[in-house]
Amino acid sequence: MPRIYLGIDQSYSGCAVVTYTPDTGGTDIQRFDFSVKKAGTGPQRLAHVHWTLREYFQAQRLSGTVGAIAFEGYAYGAKFKREELGELGGILRLALVQTWPPHLLHRVAPTSVKKFVTGSGVADKDKMLLAVYMRWQFEAPDHDTADAYTLARIAVALDAEVLAEPPELKFQQEVIEGIRNPKPARRKKAA
Repeated sequence: MPRIYLGIDQSYSGCAVVTYTPDTGGTDIQRFDFSVKKAGTGPQRLAHVHWTLREYFQAQRLSGTVGAIAFEGYAYGAKFKREELGELGGILRLALVQTWPPHLLHRVAPTSVKKFVTGSGVADKDKMLLAVYMRWQFEAPDHDTADAYTLARIAVALDAEVLAEPPELKFQQEVIEGIRNPKPARRKKAA
């Protein structure tokens, strides 16, 4: 069975998952609609998100050998809907750990996703779409899918069992090193 890699970009209203198979160059895109209209609100919504993701992850687990999974972490500076995003992020993580062992799962900061493809952690969404196309000739239909595809490529680079060379670009090597060996969070001093 070929090794597959998952990249997951979650937003308030949905989730983009890209499954990438380096051996064939195959890419599968899955978009989930978690809007209030589709999924409901409160606990009903969380249950819907959990069930949907858990079923999808179980199917992926059966379809091939998963080398690594990279999912986007929180944008800690974001202010809007942060509680709902926190709940949805928690449900995503729950579904992931119920399906795969923790050593396959890698949380990637949004700035690291941007840096891996553009060289800059502050690239805007349109630059990301263009950079994904220029670097890998993958035409993402939207920003979330471009992020998910980049996360899948990060997952390939993180797979310790693959006998591949590390990424050739220094900024990509820095991203991988930062994910493998995160620096402790700095605490703000009390005033």
